[in-house]
Amino acid sequence: MNLPRDSSPKKLPMSPSNEELMRELSRLRSEIQQLREVVSALFNAVFEEGEEDWDTVPEKDEFNLYN
Repeated sequence: MNLPRDSSPKKLPMSPSNEELMRELSRLRSEIQQLREVVSALFNAVFEEGEEDWDTVPEKDEFNLYN
């Protein structure tokens, strides 16, 4: 099957300047730090609540996913 050829010139992405790269790097570092804080908060919330819930042995039916 012959498809029509695209005769428009291909535009190569321009290489970003060092300043743009540094801004993007800074933004990504900030996002990573925010994600670390969210993960830490979730981790702490799960394990703080989990410690209280395991004072007794769970019933067998509590592990049934099809209840």
